[in-house]
Amino acid sequence: MPRTKKTTAGANAPTTTKNISPSTTAKKQPTANQIREWYEKNKTKLERYEDATNAITNLRDIQKSTRYTTINNYSKEDVKSYIQSISSNEKNLRSLSRYLYYRSEIYYRLCKYYANQIDLSIRNVIPKFDITEDNDVDSTLKNYQETLDVLETLNLNYEFRKAASISLREDVFYGCCYYTEGEGMFILPLDPDYMKIAGWYAKGDYAPAMDMSYFRSRQELLEYWGEPFQSMYNTSQSTGEKYQVFPEEYGVCIKFRSEDWETVVPVLTPIFLSVIDLLDMADYQAVQEAASIYKMIWLEMKTLGNDVDDWAVNPDIMIKYFNRMLDDALPPYISAAIVPGELHEISFPDDSSSDVTKIEKATKEILNTAGGAQILNLNSASNSTAFTYGVLADSTFSISTLIPQIQAIVNRLLSSWISDSCMVKFFDVSIYQKDDFRKAILESCQNGLPNKILYNTLNGVSEKETLAMNFLEEDCLQLSSKLKALSTSYTQSGSNDNGKPEKDQSELSDEGLKTRDQDKNNK
Repeated sequence: MPRTKKTTAGANAPTTTKNISPSTTAKKQPTANQIREWYEKNKTKLERYEDATNAITNLRDIQKSTRYTTINNYSKEDVKSYIQSISSNEKNLRSLSRYLYYRSEIYYRLCKYYANQIDLSIRNVIPKFDITEDNDVDSTLKNYQETLDVLETLNLNYEFRKAASISLREDVFYGCCYYTEGEGMFILPLDPDYMKIAGWYAKGDYAPAMDMSYFRSRQELLEYWGEPFQSMYNTSQSTGEKYQVFPEEYGVCIKFRSEDWETVVPVLTPIFLSVIDLLDMADYQAVQEAASIYKMIWLEMKTLGNDVDDWAVNPDIMIKYFNRMLDDALPPYISAAIVPGELHEISFPDDSSSDVTKIEKATKEILNTAGGAQILNLNSASNSTAFTYGVLADSTFSISTLIPQIQAIVNRLLSSWISDSCMVKFFDVSIYQKDDFRKAILESCQNGLPNKILYNTLNGVSEKETLAMNFLEEDCLQLSSKLKALSTSYTQSGSNDNGKPEKDQSELSDEGLKTRDQDKNNK
């Protein structure tokens, strides 16, 4: 059962500083940009991608005719056992998922496909409001201004899509958020082998805890990373508790399988074996294609009689011409040999067409099982309706678990950085639903609802940019009184009406699209 534990900011602050070692002496806190630059230079080592690759590098040795292809010390049977006993194989499954992420294009695209569904520009920034009291305009505008100023610098889509990709790959993303005024934020990914979920913050999102033994052999990181790690380490040294919870202004934790936070399993674990088989097929095909252009010829050394040493041509002369042929005449994909007899060749015919069909079928089955079939394999979409609802199902799968967690994290961090921040609401709308959502918001604006700023954020214009351009056009340039609106089918009078405006393609049924394509209405 999940714990009901809540953490508060500063819960890990050290009670004393007298035992700080020279390597952990407080220094100037690195900025978000400095941590970002350091991470980009060291991420391969930090995230242990090389270790993961080495651990599984021989997963599929196609040159060996063994019953099971091996993963170094593992086999496909081992992978099956990991899946059957997931609770005790968290690290093994994570390493395998990490390897497939970098080795398999299909697996990589599936993870990115679901992670990139989120679009954190689809949002409202809502100031605090009390319907029972008079709300001060100046303080409301001040808080709104401060919130927008911070949001402009955060680069939310980049930071949280990165986190979402890792959560798709490994189920949980753990990170430490660095924020520098004017620079924005950077979320430093942390080694999941030394992390766990300790409970929840007050906003309802997961609170990560880190094993401070991580820094026993990494004192230089402890010194460079600064806070909160130095304070957490000192607390661990004084209390003996190795796991320390991140203060609210730093901790970031996103779990894709949010219904069970104590069990960590990569989201796409059920398709691991199918992906491995697909990689096998691709590698076998590559070997076969290479073999199809390969030839071997041999030169027969004839004898004059029954005596095997009675050669028709002096062997020294034959070898001389043979070597000349090897050096000057044979391409790299043809080998040669000297044998007693006539000149012959051996070819290796190509039968790869059937292999291509097998690969395409296996790829389609994986996508149909794991999702993404409508986008990543467009041939599977039977019609526009199937395409639309297929994408909607995929969007719901990722958005419904990621957006609520991200919203809680962002609002918690904002409340740590701003004295009285506004609330940011992210809508459960994916990038593939954005156009339809924009039409709905436009209709609500036309009916007088206060969604004008939201509508323009859907056009890729931030809240602050919208207000700035409106100020420029209306207060400074007074364009509305100087320029007339362009004439459209919506603004024309009845006498000039040329008919009902043409519907957007997305608004038509399959039959409607067929009617338009064949121009049936004009026949």
